[in-house]
Amino acid sequence: MKSRQTLIDEYNQAVQQAGTLTVLHTNAVSHKIGLSATEFEALDIVSRNQPVTAGNLAMFCGLTTGAITGLVDRLESAGFAKRSTDKTDRRRVLISTVENKRISKKVRELYRPMSEGFDQFVMEFSDEELAFLVDTQMRMNRMVETIIAKMQEK
Repeated sequence: MKSRQTLIDEYNQAVQQAGTLTVLHTNAVSHKIGLSATEFEALDIVSRNQPVTAGNLAMFCGLTTGAITGLVDRLESAGFAKRSTDKTDRRRVLISTVENKRISKKVRELYRPMSEGFDQFVMEFSDEELAFLVDTQMRMNRMVETIIAKMQEK
């Protein structure tokens, strides 16, 4: 039996590799639809939090407001996002996604092999094991979000 420290080290390496593979997959998908990985991730953030202010999007992405302005310009000119003025505070710019059925279909097709593989993989687990995995992943996500937020404060 492996020692606890060996198992912790192996798990840490596996999680790091999963992160790298996720980044590589995101790069591959985003380039197939004509976006950079940063633009694709920003679009995902907008879609999950819309409407989002430009300042909040900059914070989520770890970019300056100037960089976000250029990024949103590119998303808007490519037909992926739109700006609007906050009706309660006209100084605030709100960003939301624009539905593009052709691109949405292409993204679903690009993610299909991953989705099908994932569905097949999780069929091996019991409901209790799946509940444990969901809880573990959600807790890990919150931990990573906290670490990112702390890094952005500095």
